[in-house]
Amino acid sequence: MKTTAVTRAKLALGAMLTLAACGAPVGGSDGGNGGGSASAGGSASAGGSAGGGSTAGGSAAGGSTAGGSTAGGSAAGGSAAGGSASACAAPPAFDVGVTYATTLYVATTGTPSGTGTMANPFDTIARAVAAATPGTRILVGPGTWPSVALGSLTGTATQPIALVANGAVTINGAGGVGVSMSDGQYVVIEGFTIANSSVHGMNLDDGSSLNTPSHHVVLRRLTIPSAGSGGNNDCIKLSGLDDFWVLDSNVAGCNQGEAIDMVGCHRGVISGYTFPDVVGRVVQSKGGSDDVLIHGNRFERIPGRSVNAGGSTGLAFFRPQNATAEARNIRVISNIFLRSGTNSGAAVAFVGCDACFAAHNTIIEPNRWVVRILQETTDARFVPSRNGLFVNNLIVLNAADISTIVNVGGNTSPNTFTFGNNLWFALDQGAGWTPPIVGVPAEMGSLVQRDPLLVNRAQGDYRLMPTSPAGGAARAMTPRLSDFSGACYATPASIGAFER
Repeated sequence: MKTTAVTRAKLALGAMLTLAACGAPVGGSDGGNGGGSASAGGSASAGGSAGGGSTAGGSAAGGSTAGGSTAGGSAAGGSAAGGSASACAAPPAFDVGVTYATTLYVATTGTPSGTGTMANPFDTIARAVAAATPGTRILVGPGTWPSVALGSLTGTATQPIALVANGAVTINGAGGVGVSMSDGQYVVIEGFTIANSSVHGMNLDDGSSLNTPSHHVVLRRLTIPSAGSGGNNDCIKLSGLDDFWVLDSNVAGCNQGEAIDMVGCHRGVISGYTFPDVVGRVVQSKGGSDDVLIHGNRFERIPGRSVNAGGSTGLAFFRPQNATAEARNIRVISNIFLRSGTNSGAAVAFVGCDACFAAHNTIIEPNRWVVRILQETTDARFVPSRNGLFVNNLIVLNAADISTIVNVGGNTSPNTFTFGNNLWFALDQGAGWTPPIVGVPAEMGSLVQRDPLLVNRAQGDYRLMPTSPAGGAARAMTPRLSDFSGACYATPASIGAFER
C-alpha cells in the first residue's frame, strides 16, 4: 500500500507544549504570539509563549523516531507503561510505505553502455541519477564509489526518488564533499558510509535561493566516521532544508565543525543517532531554524556543546531573512548524554533560542556545566535567549566536575526560563548536597540527592529499576511523549529518558 506524503501543515511538529505542576501551568509571562510560523518563508514572530513555547501547528513534541526505526525509534506495534507506542510517535517519514515504480541498478560490474537493469547495471551513480525520474529507486551495489552530486534531484509527494546502498557501500569524499544536493525535493538517501571527505560529509542546501528551500528529504542509516581537513567542516551540513528526517545513523570525527549543522531549517526530526567522540558541537540549529525535534539520540564523550539550540549566523544566511531569533522551538527530548562538556561545553546550550526546551533526558557525568544560556547574535532585531525549559531530566554527576549547573551569558533573559521536576544525584556527595543552580528562577518539584536506581550505570544501561524514585515524578506534558526506546511515557511519567 502506498502512503500519501505528509503535508507541510501536518509535519509541523511544534504544537503547544503544556506542562503542569499540581494542575497549574508552568512558565513565565506570555511573550506574545508563540514560537512563530513554521512556514518556509514566513517570519517567526517575536513572541514565544512562556515556558511552553508555542509554535505553528502540528503535534508530537517528543515523539519517537520517524518511520518506526531502531534505537530511539518507535516500538512498532508495541505497548509500554504509557500505552501504545503509536500514540506518542512523531509523524512518520514521508517515504514510509511508498512503493517504487522503477528500480535502477549500479554495480562495479557495470559498463558505460549499461542500461540500469540488474543484468546490465550502470557503472556510476551519476549515470543512474541522471536517468532517475519520480518513482525511481536506485540500488547501489557493494564497493567504494567517488563523491556523488545529486544536483536538484526532484521526486514528488507520492513518487520520491531514493538512493539506497544495496550492501556495504562507501562514498569516498576525498577532495571535497561526499554527497551534495541543491534544491532537491522528495528524496531519500539511505544506508551509505561516507568517508574521507575533505570538506563536509554531506551538504544539502537550497542553492542559495532562500525562498525556495529543499524539502521532504530523508537521510537514514548513514555512517560518517570522519569529515573535514582542519576547518569548520561538518559531517552533515543542512542549509535551507524543510520537512526532513535524519534517522538511525552513526556520526563521529567531524573535525572542528558539527555532526549535524542546520542553517535556516524547518520542521525536522533527528532521531536514533549515536554521536561518539565528536570534537566540535554535535547538533546545531541556527540561522532562523524552527520546529526541530531532537529525540532518542545518544551523545557520548562530547567535549563541546552536544546540542546547540541556536548559535551564531551571519545576517545574510538567515532563512527567512527577517527571522528575529537564531532558532525557535528546538525540542531536545528523551536523549542520553554521556560525559559531555569537558571543553567548556554542556549537554544543552540555548544560544539566542526562543521557546526551546530540553525534557526527559538522561545526563550522565557531565563536566563544567549542564546547561548554557547564551546570546551570540546581538543585532537589534533579535530577541534574547528566552522562554526556555529544562524539566523532567535525570542528572547523575560528580560535583567536583561541575562549576555551576547553568552558565548564563549576557544579553539573555534567564528570568524567563523554567527549571523543574529534574532529578539530581551527585555520586561524590552526601545527603545534604544541593545542585549549584544560579542565575535562573528557583527549581520547583525537583528531586535532589536521590539515587535514581539505574539498571546498570557502569555498563551503560540507564533504564530505571521498578523502585526508582524517578518513576511517576515527572511534570505533566501534553502532547504525550515517547521515551528513548519508543515506549510512551506513563501518566504520571518518569523523569529521564526512559519510562520505568
